[in-house]
Amino acid sequence: MEIRAVVRRGVRIGALIGVWPAGILGCGFLVGAFVFLTGGRWGTGRALLGVGVVAALVSMAAGLVLGAATAFVLAVAPRRLITRPWPRGLLAALTAGVPLARLSQECLIGDGRSLASYPPSIHVISWAVPLVVALVMAAHSGEIAGGGAVPGDPRGSG
Repeated sequence: MEIRAVVRRGVRIGALIGVWPAGILGCGFLVGAFVFLTGGRWGTGRALLGVGVVAALVSMAAGLVLGAATAFVLAVAPRRLITRPWPRGLLAALTAGVPLARLSQECLIGDGRSLASYPPSIHVISWAVPLVVALVMAAHSGEIAGGGAVPGDPRGSG
């Protein structure tokens, strides 16, 4: 198995993972900017457009990095580990989900605030996003590792 091919598949899956939040954030900030621009608040509208562009680009970059990192880990993992769906999926989920959960937590407490100072909705979002990304990476781990069906897997595409 060639590492470049595996990383290429991982980057493709990472791009698909990053495009969803990028689209949601971009559209949300675009609507907010439109509201402020039509209300005559040009400075706020431009600021929202700038923040929306940065948020969308960061989301895409994070998806690409997570996809590449997960693919690299799957490419260098022992063959007996990636031929079984459960260990391969767990490895992919941990590789993608743990750094994203840690980044989410660091963004919340990085300014000196505690996690208790945020409303429950922020906690739901900050833990649901890494969980969804981890589950998607786990579900696509067979595709990343072997381009569809993993060779040697008696159960098929797993």
